Amino acid sequence: MKKSSRKPKTEKKSEIFDKSKIRILEQTLGEERVKVDESLKYHLENETPGHATALYIATSFKELETALNLADELKIPYFLVGAGTKMFISDSGLAGFVIKNRTSSIRVSGVKGKVTPTGIGVEEAMVEADSGVSLQKINDFLKEQGLAQMNFPYVPNSTIGGSLYVSMPLQLMTQKIKVWQEREIIDIDVLDLKRTDLVMSVIFKVRSAN
Repeated sequence: MKKSSRKPKTEKKSEIFDKSKIRILEQTLGEERVKVDESLKYHLENETPGHATALYIATSFKELETALNLADELKIPYFLVGAGTKMFISDSGLAGFVIKNRTSSIRVSGVKGKVTPTGIGVEEAMVEADSGVSLQKINDFLKEQGLAQMNFPYVPNSTIGGSLYVSMPLQLMTQKIKVWQEREIIDIDVLDLKRTDLVMSVIFKVRSAN
């Protein structure tokens, strides 16, 4: 499959990313979880041979928010990456703090239905998923819940956070998006999504499979 040239989300910072700031990352996020001079080939689909100055894997919404806030406070260059299926990174790697988005929560946040002689029938549901969830994982979840699956072409390992910018069918399913902007989490409509926004989670409207 041809790779897109889309670059990972980043913010340019003027201050140097030195050892003292790496130490602050380790103290705040966990020394065993902040990997220094980490090879990116173990974390991205394209298996780039480059390295990251430091790398952290965020596994929850809160961890992702904390890492982004900290990088912004320290004024260090940072990159938010998902599976890396749509990214091109040079062999020189990424000179900065790479935050790998492995957030994984999916839940039904609301349902709409009607009462029938056989019980309450679900017509549609609101499904909220973290931005690090893969499209395959959310499609499997929809099937398990008896909801209509995504019937458009997609790359299974692609994450919601990256795919939302380029997939019109995914955008049409979207009701609300939580994005991170300058240490704040705000709700926006899909039409207001900008390339500079960092997607945290998405609420989809999905019809019943019946």
